[in-house]
Amino acid sequence: MKEEKDQTDSSPTEFLQKFTYRPFEGEFEPRWKRVLHLIRFELISTWRKSKFARLLMTITFVFSFFTIILSTLLTFVSGGAERDALNESVANYLSLSPFISSSSGGAFISVGSITGLGILLIMVIGIAGSGFFADDKQGKVIEIYLSRLGKREYVTGKVGAIVLYINILVLLPVFLKGLLFIQALGGNHFDYLDYYLGMVAYCLLISIIIGLFILVLSIFVEKRSYASLIFFIYFVFGSVIGEMIRIGTNSEILLLISPSNFLVLLAYVCLGDYDLGVGQGIFASVELNLDNGVGLEYWHVFLVAIILILFLTVALVYKIRKTTTEEL
Repeated sequence: MKEEKDQTDSSPTEFLQKFTYRPFEGEFEPRWKRVLHLIRFELISTWRKSKFARLLMTITFVFSFFTIILSTLLTFVSGGAERDALNESVANYLSLSPFISSSSGGAFISVGSITGLGILLIMVIGIAGSGFFADDKQGKVIEIYLSRLGKREYVTGKVGAIVLYINILVLLPVFLKGLLFIQALGGNHFDYLDYYLGMVAYCLLISIIIGLFILVLSIFVEKRSYASLIFFIYFVFGSVIGEMIRIGTNSEILLLISPSNFLVLLAYVCLGDYDLGVGQGIFASVELNLDNGVGLEYWHVFLVAIILILFLTVALVYKIRKTTTEEL
C-alpha cells in the first residue's frame, strides 16, 4: 500500500518533467554569432538573388584580373613615377572619368586612369545592396529576423554584410594590383607600407559611406529596383553635373560636389598624396595642392567623409527606431 501511495504522489511530478518542464540540454548561441550568421547569409543570398548582378560581378572580376596584368606591364613605362601610378590605380578604380590625377601638369590621362571600373562597379553595388532591407520588407520576413535578433544586431549585420561585400569588389582587386605592381618593380613591400595602410583606410571609408547610403535608400524606398536606380542616377548624374558646376565656377572646393571626384580626392588624401592635377581640358591640367592653406585642403575631404557617415548613420538608426515591425 505504501509503494502504491508513493507512486501516486510522484506521478504528477514525473508527468510535468517528462512533457513540459524538461531541462534545456542544448547550447545558447551568443548574439555576436547570430550577427555573423546574418552577414554570411546576406553575402550568399546577394550572390544568388540577381542573375544580372552575378553577370556584372563576373565581368568585374575578369576585368580586374586583366587590369592587374595591364598595370603591371605599364609599370615599366611609367617613367619613374611608380608611386604616382600606384596612387592613381587606387584613386581611379571607382572614378567615372580621369579628371583628377597624381601628376601636377601636362596630360592628366595616365596609367591609373585607364584601369578603373567605375560605372560597372557602381551598378553591381547598387543592384546588390538595394535589396538588403527592401527585400525583407517585401517578403514580410522582418518578424523572423527580430525574433532572434534585436534591431541593433539586425542593422549591424546588414551594415557588416554590405561593407564586406563592397570590400570584396574594391579592396581585394586593388590590393592584388598594388601587390603585383610593386613585385614587378622588384621593390621591398615594407617600403610601401604607408601605401598599403592608406589603401585599406580608403577602401574601408568608401565601403562605409557607399554601404550606408545604399542601405538608407533600401529602407526608405519600397522596392529594390527603385533604390538601385536612385543610387545609380545620383552617382552618375551627380558626378556629371558636379563636374560641370566645378568647371563653370573654377572653384576648388566645388570638386567635392561630384561623388566621383569626392571618392578620388578621398583616395589621394588617404594615400598622403596632396600634389595633384585637375583636368581643365582634354590634355591639360592645373595644379591642385591640398596642403597649402589655400582653397581646398585635405582636411576638408576628411571632414566631408565624417559628416556623411554621421548623417547616414543617424538617418538609418532613426528609420529603424521609428518604424514598427509591421511597417518594416
